[in-house]
Amino acid sequence: MVKRFSRSRWGRVCFLTLALSLIPALLAGLGVGVADQARAQSPQILMSGTAIGGKPGQSPLSKAQFNHQKHEAALNSNCDACHHTGTQEPCSSCHTSQGSPEGGNIQLSEAMHRAKAKASCVGCHSQETRKPECAGCHHSIAPGPKMSNCQVCHQNPKAAPAPAVPAQPDTVEIGSLSKRFGPCTFDHAAHVEALKTAAKGDLAKAFHSGDAALCQGCHHHTPVGEAPPKCGTCHGQAFQDLDPSRPGLMAAYHIQCNQCHKAMGVEPVPATDCTGCHAPKK
Repeated sequence: MVKRFSRSRWGRVCFLTLALSLIPALLAGLGVGVADQARAQSPQILMSGTAIGGKPGQSPLSKAQFNHQKHEAALNSNCDACHHTGTQEPCSSCHTSQGSPEGGNIQLSEAMHRAKAKASCVGCHSQETRKPECAGCHHSIAPGPKMSNCQVCHQNPKAAPAPAVPAQPDTVEIGSLSKRFGPCTFDHAAHVEALKTAAKGDLAKAFHSGDAALCQGCHHHTPVGEAPPKCGTCHGQAFQDLDPSRPGLMAAYHIQCNQCHKAMGVEPVPATDCTGCHAPKK
């Protein structure tokens, strides 16, 4: 038996079909393009590709959780900053796990982690560290992914919480080289607060696991959360040709202080003005 439609029901079907067919044209007329449609997607995206194995001694890493909504807002909806081909296709459509001619034979992992590529995750983040509020610490840190930061994106639900900040002095008296001048009083608390203020952005908070991570800007070889030794522990000897990356104590102090101030746009004390920091010995 053939089921018949009433005229009213048939009319509703025709009207619905016509309405659906007009939606794309209506959106185009209102100026709603591909970029606007992209905003409708889920704010949290599980990056494509398989889970990757860690380095020796490191457990396998999970897929990266990418907050599309936050990144889109930070880039003022400039989709081309990441989707550099001008389309909204997933990165893996060109950059496959093994590499393909469509993606310049650049593998997906390299496309995400290449430090000097503006459209890669690591490359974009590296550009942010050049801003004055970040450059004080990052000017001496080579760009590129660090093993200690892998878990920021490849989140491990069982990861240990951020380490606590060790006890810190308000001021530090630097007097081990005071032959011609008196000791220099370093306002440690003021410098820590300045770094905390600089690291209030979402990107900085994500990659600095608690305030303890900020200590590594100066105490660059001390694990996060541990009390640092005195600078003279490593820089106790004068400059040696066989180890040019380790300056003597006086050079280490002046390089650290002056370069940080210069990178952050803080007017440094002239190199010839010793009394700017050191009172002459009487």
